[in-house]
Amino acid sequence: MRPLAFKRSYLALTIIVTGAALALSVGIVKNWPNNNDNTSVTTNLSQETPSPLISQPRPDFTMPDLSGTHHDIKEWDGKVLAVNFWATWCEPCKREIADFNSLQKQYGAKGLQFIGVALDDQASVQTYLKSKSIDYPVLIGEDEAAKVATHYGDDEGVVPYTAFIDRKGRIAFIQYGAMPQDLAREVIESLL
Repeated sequence: MRPLAFKRSYLALTIIVTGAALALSVGIVKNWPNNNDNTSVTTNLSQETPSPLISQPRPDFTMPDLSGTHHDIKEWDGKVLAVNFWATWCEPCKREIADFNSLQKQYGAKGLQFIGVALDDQASVQTYLKSKSIDYPVLIGEDEAAKVATHYGDDEGVVPYTAFIDRKGRIAFIQYGAMPQDLAREVIESLL
């Protein structure tokens, strides 16, 4: 009797762990799209309680780039923004950068602007960029970046974490975890 009970428990545990890993690696997508004009789309942990930030004005912030020049998020007013919070130690973050580079190149002339916000120190980002390129602005600030991420709805400290902002400066879509390129393209095209 014991071996059968053990096998059942092991199987149940395996299913639970596999499901949790899949949900975290792909990101949890809910409520897509949830209205006709696609200005209020979200990913959230609960379909019944969408993020209260959706359709709200994006929080303002100023952070430095690699050269130490400070940039205000208002510099990109009027564009569709993809504000991506990432870190050099985060493998899913690094994998999606290539997709974001491609999307920036494809949609930049139509009004899209990716902005990378590194939850890292300047030296780590500079070292990373010696071997990989990021074709959009990268802002840096360990503690400050974490505060900004929280203002953008990342209460759990998830990276990567991406918030899409419409041309009117409202949060339109939130992605916890890595973002599949086809979903990113769908969100971008709905906002351009």
